[in-house]
This record gives sequence, structure tokens and C-alpha cells, in this order.
Amino acid sequence: MCHSGAHQSPINLLAEHGPALSHMPTFNYSGSYQGNFYNHGFGPAFTLSHEEGVYTENPSFTYDNTTVYLVGWHIHTPADHTVDAHRARAELHLVHADKEGEPAAVLGIRIEPGISNSTFFEQLPTPMVHWNETEVEEPLDLNLELLLDGVNNFDQFWTYEGSLTTPPCSESIRWFVARRNIFTSMEQMRSILRASRYGAREEQPVWMHNVNV
Repeated sequence: MCHSGAHQSPINLLAEHGPALSHMPTFNYSGSYQGNFYNHGFGPAFTLSHEEGVYTENPSFTYDNTTVYLVGWHIHTPADHTVDAHRARAELHLVHADKEGEPAAVLGIRIEPGISNSTFFEQLPTPMVHWNETEVEEPLDLNLELLLDGVNNFDQFWTYEGSLTTPPCSESIRWFVARRNIFTSMEQMRSILRASRYGAREEQPVWMHNVNV
């Protein structure tokens, strides 16, 4: 259980904040990466394979002269963050750590149903691992660039200092939430929802989060 605090996530983002003009990320995501696809008890998830304790060969991004390395991703349904009080159907969190493996930053991508398949979600097995099958792991190669392509490489985003939304709920996490949504087909969204259970945290008031600062 994550306890509320001054910098807890998620928050209700406001369109009036406008896109961030600082902390601009530059990405080093290329090719496909091996890992295990599973369910974190609330929805689909993926952890990258890597040599124990070695994170610097994982996909990464850099902001403010700080480089962080992808550990894995997971999905919440519905979305954790709201925008002008609207909550998307789902949200994917790409969790990054520093070179020592300590949680440091998260990329948040909101997911909505659209009219055509998402090329990223086409890579995932169907049916997806169900939320009550947490012991199941499926080896998988994923092209993670397709996620960034879906939101124009975070060309517009909100950013703030918050916390992880799942245990260990670490604070002082730099959040980047894409202003654009990624869209799936109706069937892909149904597949995500079938594999998920309600796992969104109540958003926190925007207080001492310094959105876009």
C-alpha cells in the first residue's frame, strides 16, 4: 500500500499547464529487447532480461544530464493520471532506474481505444496473461521504439516530481506523462481489459509537485 505524501503520484494534470519546456528527454531506444511478459496482479507487465546488477545496456533516456535505464513496464486500468479530470481507459508506465538499479524516473503513456491496431500491442501474445495468473511468465522480444513512436517521442509532455504508484512507492521520482495518447483497436483494448483488474490509484492534489518546473 502506498501512503499519500507531498510528492505522491498520480495527480490530475491540467491542460492549462501547457507542455513542459524543461527536463527535455532524449531517447536511446533501438531495436528489440528480450524479457519476460507476465501480469503484475493488476494488468500486463514486462521485465527486461539483463545481467544481474547491470542496467546500462538497457534502453535509456537522458534528461538534465542524467541517464536512466529501463527496467520494465506495466499497465494500470483505468489510467492513473487524469487530464482535466478525464481518465483514459489504461496507462502504461515505463519504469527506469539509475545505473545502480534505484528507481529514478517513469514515462507514463495513456491508452485509449481507436480505429486501428497498435503496432506495439500487436507484438504481445493473445490472450494476454490474466491478472490471476501471476506465476506465468512468457519469454518475449519487444520493439519498444514502437511505444515512443505512438506518442511522437514525447514531443509534448507534462513532468513533475512524484513517486512510484506501486510498491516500493519510492519518492523523488521524475515523471514524464505524454500529452498524446497511444491508440489501440477496440479488440486490443478489450484484450488489455480482460487481463486486468481495477488498479488505478486515486489522484493526489497538485501540491508541491512543481508541474513542468
